[in-house]
Amino acid sequence: MSRPYSLRRRLVWLLTGSVAAIWLLSALVVYQRAHHEADELLDGQLTQVADTLLAIVAAGEVEHFAKELQDHSHHNPVPIAFEVWHDDDGRMLRLATSMGHAGFESGIGPGFSERQYEGARWRFYAVQDPDAKYRVVVGQAHAAREGLAREIGLSLLIPAALALPLMALAVWWGIGRNLRPVDTVAHQVGALDAQALTPLDESPALPEEIAPLRTALNALIRRVNEAFENERRFTADAAHELRTPLAALKVQTQVALRAQTADSQQHALAQVIAGVDRMTHLVEQLLTLARVDPATQGNPPAPLDPADIVAAVCEELLPHAQRQGQTLTVDAAAGCRIAITSAWLQVAVRNLLDNAVHYAGEGARIDVRIAHRETGCAITVADDGPGVAPALRSQLSARFVRGEVETEGCGLGLSIVARIAALSHAQLELGDGLPRADGGHGFAATPRFSAAAAPT
Repeated sequence: MSRPYSLRRRLVWLLTGSVAAIWLLSALVVYQRAHHEADELLDGQLTQVADTLLAIVAAGEVEHFAKELQDHSHHNPVPIAFEVWHDDDGRMLRLATSMGHAGFESGIGPGFSERQYEGARWRFYAVQDPDAKYRVVVGQAHAAREGLAREIGLSLLIPAALALPLMALAVWWGIGRNLRPVDTVAHQVGALDAQALTPLDESPALPEEIAPLRTALNALIRRVNEAFENERRFTADAAHELRTPLAALKVQTQVALRAQTADSQQHALAQVIAGVDRMTHLVEQLLTLARVDPATQGNPPAPLDPADIVAAVCEELLPHAQRQGQTLTVDAAAGCRIAITSAWLQVAVRNLLDNAVHYAGEGARIDVRIAHRETGCAITVADDGPGVAPALRSQLSARFVRGEVETEGCGLGLSIVARIAALSHAQLELGDGLPRADGGHGFAATPRFSAAAAPT
């Protein structure tokens, strides 16, 4: 069993980590851009300093400039090193140099260049006047440039690093506040009584992501309540229905034990066997209804032609009809396709035909017919028996309800057919059957199925 985890903690770590990673990536990009901008800025500064120095020495103020530079360097060290050279008849003389530098190495060409100086990497810029009499070389260590870029990076990093815990706290608070409806639903579910399930209160507003969960839970609770109610009603009805035949069996057994003659004993035992047969039939019907009641369809069943199944069931029950002198007519023409499993269709047709055989009476006519329509097909089982009053027909599909005729049966046949019809999206119609000689009509049951597409 997997261990539970905190959704809030995961979301906080995910959001905080994502923001921190994005911020670090942004800081790296900004640092690189700052370094590039610092290089351009300091290159411009080198160019400006070199041009200024060249203009001063070209104006003949070298001695005054050197004296002023020495005094200024004692009080304010210049971050840029420089040298000023003068061409004296082909011989280069150093006129001035910045404070603290022993002089640059020779061979620095005009423009920008980089080289090692005093054990560090430096960037130089050299320029000379048009007459090539004066030459100025300025330089700056790369460490100064790195320092400037580092200061820019730290100015971005430190505030963000200080703000990151506050941001994590804000994310924690925001996620906790928005997940509060989940806790509310969890408390409502935890407070449910298993013996009396009630749907969750739907009055509080919930986010769109959580509202379907509450709706699904309420739908589940209603289905469970319905299933529990069906089971309680089924158990109560079944217990009541089984009590009478069990009592009859006990009475017949006692009669057989007290019988004085062999004929009386045989008659009592025959009644016991008949009672056992009725109990067997009742239990079989109960089991069938129990299998159908909780049935749920996953994938829809493949369309089938009911003709062969109807014909097979009629052939199976024909001997029972013949023993009662009944006439069974079958008109099961092929060509119709309905969406139902073959097992359910067999159960439904068998129950309809079995009801007709039991309730129509001796010598009755029973007609089984498949009627084709554009929208589907109907399977009708009609007889010319005593029939059922219209006021009672609406109750026949309930459990343990029988017609007006006193005969053996448990009152579950039409209930099973009605349940199968509902699960198959069909309509069960109960109406007048075949006409009788006295002008009345028998009983007819017709499940109407919608047409299903033929397989490609």
